[in-house]
Amino acid sequence: LADLQALGEIGRTPAGGLARTTFSAADFAGREWFRQRVLDAGLQFYEDGAGNLSAILGESGPTILFGSHLDTVPNGGRYDGALGVLSALEALRTIQETGIVPPVRLEVISFTDEEGTHSSMIGSRAVTGALTPDDLLPIQHVLTPTPYTPASILAAKRNPTDYRAFLEVHIEQGKRLERAGIDIGVVTNIVGIRHFWLAFTGQANHSGTTPMDQRTDALWGAAEFVGRGKTLVMERFTPGVMNCGDVQVAPGAHNIVPGQVRLAFEIRHGTTAQMDDMEQVLFALAQETADQYHLRLSIESLGHVVPAELDDQVIAAIERAAATLNLSHTRLMSFAGHDTQNMSRFTPSAMFFVPSVAGFSHNPQEFTRDQDVINAANVVLQTVLHLIEATDQ
Repeated sequence: LADLQALGEIGRTPAGGLARTTFSAADFAGREWFRQRVLDAGLQFYEDGAGNLSAILGESGPTILFGSHLDTVPNGGRYDGALGVLSALEALRTIQETGIVPPVRLEVISFTDEEGTHSSMIGSRAVTGALTPDDLLPIQHVLTPTPYTPASILAAKRNPTDYRAFLEVHIEQGKRLERAGIDIGVVTNIVGIRHFWLAFTGQANHSGTTPMDQRTDALWGAAEFVGRGKTLVMERFTPGVMNCGDVQVAPGAHNIVPGQVRLAFEIRHGTTAQMDDMEQVLFALAQETADQYHLRLSIESLGHVVPAELDDQVIAAIERAAATLNLSHTRLMSFAGHDTQNMSRFTPSAMFFVPSVAGFSHNPQEFTRDQDVINAANVVLQTVLHLIEATDQ
């Protein structure tokens, strides 16, 4: 709690939030603060070529890696990411203070740029070898005044055979746990995301002289698709979600029937099979709606994030830890991205959530109660002990 309070003073904004965006002066101040806390605890400090920061206990054996990130969005909150790093650091200090000599190497990590200020999840993608030189070309100008280079970032790639597991705790950033009165949400899947532009094209015309029954109005078709799509997803794909985050209407005037509408369209679900099904059904609906309004439909894919199914054994260790502490827990899906989704393709990985008051996140109102912060650190500690025990057997 004291560490959260102290770190929460670094990068304070006039609105009461935090701005420790990656490679900003506040970010480097936060990094130096973390380095000093690690050294004060008598732990080994390490920074790799991607700017990932680590606190290490132990010299040999397979590594159990646990942590999150210290960077924030502009004017964000003090718990997102920081809770995961500082809970892990507290657990590591506690293990050290007991004098336990585990048969594994324990490493707390803070990943670089999880929030994507410059390129999403640079740190965990570097560790897992998921970055290419082309990925780093757009941010070379950002790296110039820093100690990091494209070569050093690529050299941060690690060998997965050296690792036993990865664990992350995070605030939920939603209301499910708070509404249900549950202490711990054990994440089983991190959703995949697919982005598209959907274009409905009809015929622009005079809005006064074109009778209603003779229009090929692109906005009518797009609006029908959004409304029917919402109902379809809720009925058939819950808890999956769809979103239309931008609508571009052309020509875009009061007195012209819309000739084309482009929708920024996104779907999210927990497995590739579920996403394939959603995509197929929703695109069929889009075509049906276009046909109904005598429109042409075109679909442009903008890329995707692959869903992450988390490891059963690490999930079981989290649940065992919660039970040991007599904390209520449930399984759920994460609809936001986290470093765990990259780590899950590198080593057995899982994560858990603690409640966010009113679901606020990425703004100054972000808040998690002290007892839930304490629960987070205790579940991290007990989970790591269970993972150590499993390694020792």
